[in-house]
Amino acid sequence: MSHTTTLSNLNVAVPATGAPDYGGGATDFALLCLALIAINSGFFGAAKYTAAGAIAVPAVGTATAFLKAGSAAAMTLAAPVTGAPSAGGQDGVNLTIIAEDAYAYTVTTPANGIVGSKHVATWTAAVGNSIDLVAQGGAWWPAGTPAGVALT
Repeated sequence: MSHTTTLSNLNVAVPATGAPDYGGGATDFALLCLALIAINSGFFGAAKYTAAGAIAVPAVGTATAFLKAGSAAAMTLAAPVTGAPSAGGQDGVNLTIIAEDAYAYTVTTPANGIVGSKHVATWTAAVGNSIDLVAQGGAWWPAGTPAGVALT
């Protein structure tokens, strides 16, 4: 019986469920391994948007949205749910939105959905323009200075 499972794209060996140090999932090492498995399986991920529409908000963790619609697409972004993820909220969720092509995208949230007083992010027409957003208290907060993205 094998005592490890290798995650191919991370090149990490984790204890198999029958391994002596698996501990039924209760040990710190086993919990760390389960977190690596979640990362490996796409728990945190990226999505490409090729047409106007809604950007998906992750329930927890980090996600990246790549915009590549071939035109200045109008996107929407829901306000995050207030509260800790353990209580069903999304505080601390991180979302990065990046333009893969040179179009003036817009991302619209509900009123006061960005920094409590803004609700529209507008990209200048350049490849790689981006914004990194963090959910807190029912609004999106820019983490650092947006690159080629104006907030209004």
